[in-house]
Amino acid sequence: MAEGLIKKNLTEKQEKFLEALFDNHGNVAASLRDAGYSPHSRKDVLAALKDEIQERTRMLLNGAAIEAAQNIVDTMNLGNNMDVPVNRLELRYKAAGDILDRIGITKRQQLDVTGEIKHGIVLLPGKKPMVDVTPTDRHIHTENGG
Repeated sequence: MAEGLIKKNLTEKQEKFLEALFDNHGNVAASLRDAGYSPHSRKDVLAALKDEIQERTRMLLNGAAIEAAQNIVDTMNLGNNMDVPVNRLELRYKAAGDILDRIGITKRQQLDVTGEIKHGIVLLPGKKPMVDVTPTDRHIHTENGG
């Protein structure tokens, strides 16, 4: 892998960890050990190298893009071959599509939200003073005149 893809100054130990991480297919415990870190430093090392790990993973997926595209073409060509189980073809097609989707070659679902913010002044009518309502001595009249 290329050193410091994000132009981050990595220590020799961090670089050794990253190389081990990708060489042993993501085994964090083994990578920590190979780089000379304590097993208890897992959380701190991963947090410190999060951006670099993501960037290197993107690069790895970019490298697999051609193989993924070829798998899609091969799957389409094998579709007429009755010797290959349909579920295997579907799995290959989906896996290849997922790789291409993750690197942005296939359709990407993106939501653009825009809005206008209008500043203005709203004039409201003045408040009327509160009227004090007190009970009166009047009796409630019924239909019988009572």
